[in-house]
Amino acid sequence: MSCQHTVVLSALWIREATESSPALYLYIRPDVSRTGLDVAVIATTPNYRDKMEICQLNDWIPENALVEKTHTTQVKFFKWEAAPQLKLEVPEPTLVTETNTESFHDSLNSEDSPILCEMSGVTNEAMKSILQHSSDEGDVVPIDLVGKMGSRNAKRLSILAAPSLLKYAAEGKLPLELLDWYKLSHPKECSFGLCEDNYPSRPQESWTEIVASTGTGKKKKETRKGVRAFDAEESNEFYKKLLARPPVFEASADKANGKLIIRMNPSVAGHQAAAHLVRGRGLSDDYVKSVNVEYTLSELSRMGEPSCSEFQVPNSDAYDEATVDGMELPLYSRQAKALTRMQAIEEGKVKFDEEERSEHILNGVGWCLIGKATASNPLKGGVLGDAIGSGKTVVTIALILDGIKKARANRNTAEGKSGATLIVVPPGLVKQWDDEIKKFTKKQLRSIIIDSTSTLKLKTVKDICTADIVIVPAGIIEERGKTATDRPYTELMAAKANAKKIPPAPSNGHKEAPTIEGTWVRNMASGPQIYVGNDSKQKQRDEQAFYGHRYSEAIKKLRSKKFSSSERGVPLEYFTWDRIVVDECHECLVSTKSVDTENKAKSDFSGQARRGAREFLGVGCTDSSSRPLMAKTAFWGLTGTPLLATESRVTELANLMGGTYLMGSAHHWRKEERESGRDIFLNQQEEGSKSREYRCAIHESCHAYVREACQRNRGEKLLVKLERKKLFVNMTSAEGDNFLSDIKDPESNLESFSITPEQLGDKVGNGLSVTASSTARHSALFNIIDSIQAEDASTKIIIFASAFGYQSALSALQSRKEVKFSHVDDSDSVLEQNEIISHFRHIDVNDEERARPRILLLSFSQAAGHNLQEACHNVIMYDPMYSGSDAVADASVEEQALGRVMRQGQTNDVTCHRILVKGPNGEPCLDDVIVDRNEDPEVLRAATSNFD
Repeated sequence: MSCQHTVVLSALWIREATESSPALYLYIRPDVSRTGLDVAVIATTPNYRDKMEICQLNDWIPENALVEKTHTTQVKFFKWEAAPQLKLEVPEPTLVTETNTESFHDSLNSEDSPILCEMSGVTNEAMKSILQHSSDEGDVVPIDLVGKMGSRNAKRLSILAAPSLLKYAAEGKLPLELLDWYKLSHPKECSFGLCEDNYPSRPQESWTEIVASTGTGKKKKETRKGVRAFDAEESNEFYKKLLARPPVFEASADKANGKLIIRMNPSVAGHQAAAHLVRGRGLSDDYVKSVNVEYTLSELSRMGEPSCSEFQVPNSDAYDEATVDGMELPLYSRQAKALTRMQAIEEGKVKFDEEERSEHILNGVGWCLIGKATASNPLKGGVLGDAIGSGKTVVTIALILDGIKKARANRNTAEGKSGATLIVVPPGLVKQWDDEIKKFTKKQLRSIIIDSTSTLKLKTVKDICTADIVIVPAGIIEERGKTATDRPYTELMAAKANAKKIPPAPSNGHKEAPTIEGTWVRNMASGPQIYVGNDSKQKQRDEQAFYGHRYSEAIKKLRSKKFSSSERGVPLEYFTWDRIVVDECHECLVSTKSVDTENKAKSDFSGQARRGAREFLGVGCTDSSSRPLMAKTAFWGLTGTPLLATESRVTELANLMGGTYLMGSAHHWRKEERESGRDIFLNQQEEGSKSREYRCAIHESCHAYVREACQRNRGEKLLVKLERKKLFVNMTSAEGDNFLSDIKDPESNLESFSITPEQLGDKVGNGLSVTASSTARHSALFNIIDSIQAEDASTKIIIFASAFGYQSALSALQSRKEVKFSHVDDSDSVLEQNEIISHFRHIDVNDEERARPRILLLSFSQAAGHNLQEACHNVIMYDPMYSGSDAVADASVEEQALGRVMRQGQTNDVTCHRILVKGPNGEPCLDDVIVDRNEDPEVLRAATSNFD
């Protein structure tokens, strides 16, 4: 179809409407046939074809406004002719809505779909119009509002009946009150959520593995991939059941009596809402019976938009201080209060209302029946999100020590019930946790470090069950073996469980959340389109799903086994732990575009390790009985920058912390990132789109969870000062030429040093790569190092670099042989990583320690969790953190890095040095723009101060 050019797309001016006059538009009306000149006109709409033009301006063009003598012009007003023969006739209404004397809710006791309202006085002409697309057989004809003719019938209904129905409802004459909630009793034959007629169970998929070989001899390479399989008959039968589900609204026409009848069945909505709460979560019959089901009738026009309020995390000030015997050092008041809240949750004293809804719209009228299922249950864990350096580790150790007698009493080696708390940490924090446990409890708690599969093979079932604490790196499931595809841990699991081989985690695929490790931000888009990159890349979804399938199947077989107390190397998924603690839990929830870039620059393993960690922790698993890691008491997350970016992220966090169900969890993007095309299609068939009311309910559910399960406290005010220094340097002329060449876009023809990341779009990475690798930046790095060491040659320095700058900083340091430095590489074992970082945690006490390197290079992705304040007070930001357009996220990561030294326990003033590269002649460049936004006071406030 050719363009009609009926709406102004370029030059358009508007005079806003006032109380006494409508809006007026000034635009150029084109001569589409090109037989004359385009003419400027003034009209009451911006549409050429509305023919609502008031006048045309003779010989006027926009440029006339630039010269005073052409400010006036001749105007031709169009005249409207009177048409007295046209008359407006308003017919008397013939449709009458009959009043129902019985309450609709009371009538539910006698029939499933009672009459909500009926209209009499439908004329023969109106009846024919309503039934034009329906069968004309019988006296009472059902009207299809959702099927093949649904849209056509809904349109007729909206024209002929909707005005009277809406007026009737507005007058309060319906047999129930709009927006009031009415409780439904569980049906005797089948509890809500379990009825197959109202919510049929989806057929399960199966998997087959295809093995392909390429090359010969030593170059022979074997690849494996999983292929989904569905039973065609089962799928077709399921789809038929889906279409045959009882409708919530039924419209019918009584031809003999000239009536239009609307029926409503709230039980259908109740069953479908409750199904998400009670199915596939491994819950008991008592839970099913405890579900409370209600319904309400609303109007789409009355629904509001979700609020955009930030998630406000409460502090612990309202609680009493707990006391714990045996701690070598006393807790601060805020720590003792936080401990009280954690103890209350573990004792089952803190309840949370899990909720889900099901919405059903009466098409053509705009009424919406909402079924709501709720169940109040004790929280299964939560998040301690105290500020960086405020002692979350100490509070957790106190929690473990306080409950150690009960935990030891519940040990059962024969059943694999351990009395230990399993602590899952980033690889670089394993040794630090062990040191802190010994520092605060001496030898009262027996801890085991399982840094690798080889270490696990040395431990017996008895060792693990009788330990008090077991510390394990989150990425152990993706620990790399001798080759790129060897995975010692999952190979051990498959062998112990007699299960099929588990493939490595996908090394690429879906885009992950465009947020950063632990950022308190709001109003980012959510869902698979944004987070999963759900743009027909079914291959990546299949890879993730097959990986999860093989892993979960191995766990099922592993738990069906019985192991003697002397059996060694039993995987951690076999045991039931007293509690599970995930330190820096935001690290396991999200990786960013910059992290993925960094992983590709160094190796693919880090990205795979993160995906493996999410599988290990059960981030996407909603069935509490089949989670990879099982906890008897609670599941806790610790983080200095809790990841509460959106409702989607809060939902993910709640599921991780023991499987608490929030509104919308059934269709969370972590689930959809591994679904088949069939399931994505069926999700739409089952649920359809969600209303504004539903989105409001999700928002409130997430806020309620944050209020109940999360707490965040400030530490004591630091007595030391922070000084931020900037060193500006100019790139060379050759680097300037490379910069302009790499950012050049033929379409936009942008060639400037003074340019923003937003202007560069996808080419921003090209520009940052040039500035990060500038020789001027190298020289500036050494100048800063030299100036620091000139004042104190023994001081220790921490250098942080972005994904763009890490390799550049590494190359620069390696090129200067006299500079001794350390860095953590993915090829280092977990213990080697911990050993390297531990050299920078404490002040040197002997000659051997003083002979070690004074400089530690870390990427921003390695910044979380380390306590370096005792020995370090100089930080160098080699290049600014940039992961995308979210300034709050990037500022949060930089503050997380700075928090390694600027934290409780620091006794020296801290200096943060920044290197900013400008153009060859000192022109402002990308570094200036990014640093300005990352250090903006409002951005820093948003990134670090979300406290009550």
